[in-house]
Amino acid sequence: MKSKKTAAVSFRKRNLLPPLVVLFFLGRAAEAQQEIVRPETPPVESTSQGIMTNEFQVFALPQPPPPTMPYEPFRIGDFIFRPHADYQFTEAHGILAAPGDQENTTIQQISAGILLNIGPHWALDYTATSADYSNDHFKHEFDNAVTLTGQTVYTDWIFGFLQNAVLTSSPLIETGGQTDEQNYLTAATAEHETGEKSSMDLGVYQNIRFASGSGFENTRDWSTLDWLNYTPQPRFEFSIGAGLGYDNADFGPDATYEQAQARLNWRATDKISFQASGGVEEREFLGGNGAGNLFSPIYGGSVQYQPFSATEIYFGVNRSVSQSSFVGEVTTTTSFNGGVSQRLLGQFYLSLGGGYTTAKFSASANDVLANRKDNYYDAVVRLSHSFLGRGSASVFYEYSDNKSTADGFTYISNQFGVEASYSF
Repeated sequence: MKSKKTAAVSFRKRNLLPPLVVLFFLGRAAEAQQEIVRPETPPVESTSQGIMTNEFQVFALPQPPPPTMPYEPFRIGDFIFRPHADYQFTEAHGILAAPGDQENTTIQQISAGILLNIGPHWALDYTATSADYSNDHFKHEFDNAVTLTGQTVYTDWIFGFLQNAVLTSSPLIETGGQTDEQNYLTAATAEHETGEKSSMDLGVYQNIRFASGSGFENTRDWSTLDWLNYTPQPRFEFSIGAGLGYDNADFGPDATYEQAQARLNWRATDKISFQASGGVEEREFLGGNGAGNLFSPIYGGSVQYQPFSATEIYFGVNRSVSQSSFVGEVTTTTSFNGGVSQRLLGQFYLSLGGGYTTAKFSASANDVLANRKDNYYDAVVRLSHSFLGRGSASVFYEYSDNKSTADGFTYISNQFGVEASYSF
């Protein structure tokens, strides 16, 4: 199966979080993508999701073990403890330790954590990651991630909740080196069927990001994005949505923004599906130092195609606007990605993927000159093998190339390594 989390693109963009009952649609970016190839982490899902399906998706959603499976050595009543661990060794060439400073290093990374299912409605996961770099230009990295998800049904309403905290010190393309960041995301969603063919999705979100270092910005974002859905026939849904948001920055100007979008979900056949959304965003920078308004088209889409049971092909596109890590700047990011996954001999999985991302940095403050633009390319190949039902071993290679108009941010990197993981 293809690796769905290569963590290759370092620009902030919308993240797909594990589904509760409905997918959390996050207009604001939640956690920084990392420049180093990172291990795949087990999905954080509640136990009741074993019976859930998504009629608009061709590829099966990742499912946790059912709550009644025979082998559950760490179950106490309604509490099920699922430890997981991962080891990865990476040989990395051309990584930015600082703007203009490309370095070679080996990285030994160990991740350990535990997923706790609390009855059928709640799941809590904690994962700690330690990364040692052989090159002294990089500091030891110790990351922490905690995710709480919940779901419940009340009459004809379905409610979802997510709280996520991620503390990292990873190399980022955007900042050109290791950056200490804290990201806190809160999301609450509700789904309600208003008629036989109509429904609505409601969501409120809080995204807080702290970055350590001179010239970096701390931001707090509060937003809502709400949809009215019409389903004239099974596997076909059309929606219109509206969103509002407020960005608070410690140093740069605050901003308000409004969004208007339309969305289409279509499972054309059992083998192919289409998802697309598009609209506009108007962002107003506040205060006497604000740089006026920024009007931007925003869109996203994906195609999933499964010509054979062992083959998955996908393509995705996304365009969004978010606060930059730098004071007085915002980033407009457009990305295209695609890949193919092939199961071989039952237990082997070969995945090939790649993408192109362009990031344009614009000034949100009158006294800031922002004219940076990055064009980023990456390609990843991974061969994985499952063992003992719950383990995976893989080898991988990634090529990445970033061309930037700003001095010190252009680089070419090659990474290859091995990984082994196991989860109960």
